[in-house]
Amino acid sequence: MADVKVKFLDGEEVIYENAPASITADEVIARAQKEFANKQIASVEKLKTTEPLVEPTVAKKPLVENGKVPTVREMIAPTLDKLGGGKTVVGDDFLRQLGLFGRYATGAVTAVPEMVSDPFSNIVNAIAGREVMTPIAKTRQRALEALNVPKPQTAQERVVGDITQAGLSLAVPAGIAQKVEAVPQALKSLLLEAPTVQSASTVAAPFLASTAREYGDVGEAGQIGLGLIGSIGAGGVTAGAPRATQAVTNIVKPFTEAGREVIAGNVLRQLAREPEQAIEAGLAYKPLIPGYSPTTAQATRDVGLIGAETTIRGLDQTGKFGKQIGEANKARMVILDRMAKDKDALALAIAKRDEVTAPIREQAFAKSTVSPDTFQSAVTLTVNKKIDDILASPVGARATVEDTMNWAKNELRRGTTPERLYEVRKDLRMAAQGLLKKEGSNFTAAKSQLEQVIRAVDDALEATAPGYRDYLSKYAQASRGIERLEAAQNFRGKVLTTTPDPSNAGEYLISQPKFTTAIRNAQKDTNLSKTQLSVLEKVSKDLDDGVLNRAVKVPGSDTFKNLSTANIIGGIIGKQIYGEVSPGLSKLVAPMNWLYNGTDDAIRELLVDAMLDPKLASRLMGVAKTTTIEPLSNELKRKALSLGYGAAFGLE
Repeated sequence: MADVKVKFLDGEEVIYENAPASITADEVIARAQKEFANKQIASVEKLKTTEPLVEPTVAKKPLVENGKVPTVREMIAPTLDKLGGGKTVVGDDFLRQLGLFGRYATGAVTAVPEMVSDPFSNIVNAIAGREVMTPIAKTRQRALEALNVPKPQTAQERVVGDITQAGLSLAVPAGIAQKVEAVPQALKSLLLEAPTVQSASTVAAPFLASTAREYGDVGEAGQIGLGLIGSIGAGGVTAGAPRATQAVTNIVKPFTEAGREVIAGNVLRQLAREPEQAIEAGLAYKPLIPGYSPTTAQATRDVGLIGAETTIRGLDQTGKFGKQIGEANKARMVILDRMAKDKDALALAIAKRDEVTAPIREQAFAKSTVSPDTFQSAVTLTVNKKIDDILASPVGARATVEDTMNWAKNELRRGTTPERLYEVRKDLRMAAQGLLKKEGSNFTAAKSQLEQVIRAVDDALEATAPGYRDYLSKYAQASRGIERLEAAQNFRGKVLTTTPDPSNAGEYLISQPKFTTAIRNAQKDTNLSKTQLSVLEKVSKDLDDGVLNRAVKVPGSDTFKNLSTANIIGGIIGKQIYGEVSPGLSKLVAPMNWLYNGTDDAIRELLVDAMLDPKLASRLMGVAKTTTIEPLSNELKRKALSLGYGAAFGLE
């Protein structure tokens, strides 16, 4: 015998243990292609050679052949043949097969006593807190261990063992009931009525549950459910081994991760307005703002997915949407904070500017040697003349301009030296910026005229204090960054709400409406740089995309809309698991409803994850495009029809 490894192109590997030493690569490839039809084989490698085993026995034969369910006698026939002088086999293997059969037989013999006695024993032991009564099943296991009775080793042996023991558990009590007159009639009826259906159920239940346990990823609930399905179906596996295997695959898919992905993908595809475009948009989307993942609705801009986002948000039981909102707000605040910094940074920048520029100004003023009278004459010839020209122009007819110019001329009388005129200039600047208030005056209405007066003041100062213009240039250059910092801080203050960000202590949520208004105003007039404005425009668009669900409204209240969408989603999931269930068949499916409650939770969680991850949503919708799940109800329907239950359940 030999172990053979098959490696697929996607990197996955499968090892077939105890294959015949004479097996060829073509035979291995044929088996692998049959079991993994969707994979491409890269290589086949024989790992090691083991001691030869006996030729295939019942454990190696197909469980179902030619559409016929084997009887208990047929399942144990090979071993009986060996006992009756059949073909000679290796002694060790004969003893092993005999030991396995003995293990199954003892379980069958004690099945009824165990069913009656062991629950009572377990209750007594639980109350006592110790083993007062030893359960029969435990005693049987201890005896088998003491006798060193062989145990099934391979998956196939375990599946066959479960079926054999189940068959014997039915056959032994039934045989006793048939032969022994003392058995009560009620018990005889229970054991002997409808032997065909009972036999089929006895084989089907352990077959489905054991196969799922050994070859599938369905968990304990899935195994229980498949055993229940096999019992109810009672003979649905009689269509042959390939059909039975397919039945197991279809039924267990809701319990597997891959099956749930197909269901969730189908939900998203049916909710989407343009599924293919949504898939492409989700895969190609690049976030405008780094540091967080946008929602699928935000990335795809698909009307159907946008409309369903609020409802799927309601399915979130772990606060994932809330976390995403917090991460989005934090990512946007990082940009605003990097741009605006804080008050201390602004104060530090102002102090640094004054530290660099003040000596240049003072040095220029120190060079001035003119007398106060001469300086005043210079101011009159330049600044006062500019004011008189403004008043004499047509704009001087405006009362606001006249009042402002007269106020400015009166202020200039105090500028008797370059240093004093410079201080007067500060008031003129504050008035032009609207920062200086005086009762009955509106300086900002004459801002343009005040700017002309300020330029005349600068000309007078440069004429009497050479180097003053150099000071103004360096001051303006240093002020540009400060003005942008002030503008950014002012912008940030306008867009924040009073609602604290629960995920970031000390921070507040950004208001999308306020941000939109602030960015529109900044596009018209701002001290922000073009780069700063461009970055803020990206944040604004990101905020707009994040509230697209507000734009997708349907008539009626939000509650009605959400309930309607939730019903649609639930209907899609239900049809994929149960299909179109007729009133009669719903009675057959009803016992399984509890089984799928956990899978519903898993599917809902997967939908929430998909709505928060555009790439995941696109992958799920892509998988659902090429893969379908056969509803459980269809499989149960076939089982019921095969047993002649069609009329009873309204299936015909």
